[in-house]
Amino acid sequence: MNERSLRDLFHLVKQVLPEEQELITFSPETLVCEALRIMQAHNFGHVPVVAGNEVLGVFSFRSFAKGLAQLTKKEREPLQLPVEEFLEKLKFAQINDVLTSLLDEFNTMDAMLVGTENRLQGIVTTVDALQYFYNVASPYVLLREIELAIRELIRASVNDDELKDSIDKILKEHYRKSDASPPTCLEEMTFNDYVMLLRYQATWEKFKAAFGGTSNTVYAKLESLPSLRNDVFHFKRDLTAEEYDILRERRDWLLTRIRKLEAGRGFNKHD
Repeated sequence: MNERSLRDLFHLVKQVLPEEQELITFSPETLVCEALRIMQAHNFGHVPVVAGNEVLGVFSFRSFAKGLAQLTKKEREPLQLPVEEFLEKLKFAQINDVLTSLLDEFNTMDAMLVGTENRLQGIVTTVDALQYFYNVASPYVLLREIELAIRELIRASVNDDELKDSIDKILKEHYRKSDASPPTCLEEMTFNDYVMLLRYQATWEKFKAAFGGTSNTVYAKLESLPSLRNDVFHFKRDLTAEEYDILRERRDWLLTRIRKLEAGRGFNKHD
């Protein structure tokens, strides 16, 4: 494994910097009215101001607002002033800096320049960082929501004695073959245990009200999830776009089942 791949194990600034970023800069003499028009058209909140190759600072909606408060009463046309009158400084980060070490700066200034004062490589905003961390965390969040929802729907379907009886009928032999002790409660069960429990026709009627449909339709929804969970939690590979869609669809389906369950119990949005 080479140095680049080793570094890529960590969350670095270069992973957050948009690959196809359209880097727009203003000259110091650009009028505020023109700068604001361009920023609105491109949905930019910060634009570096550059003279030659030198970054003088950044023009932003915030820096403009701060500058307005400092103008004298004689200055009645702030939109006709150059942007160099409304600059703020942003910290520079390098593409191989660890992203988490820069979070305080994001919290304070909402953005960060990448490169140096005479070699600007890009700009990273808090939205870029948030989107990056969401993409990294989303499969774990989705799987957590799915697993906890399945657990609660099962809990709502059977009492402790009925669950123990189901474990004895469905899971005990499976665990005996692997010379392991079967689970004694929902929290000890694996994702695959949930799927086996819900697929068993003889006890399906207990779960039908909570999950809806038939045991076969529920199995069809859940059968791929144990493998996906294993791949995600053991960092085996990145999920495909289609697999992300599967997780979202299953999460949404279970959310609907949970809402129906709560509605039947008399819950409302204020509970």
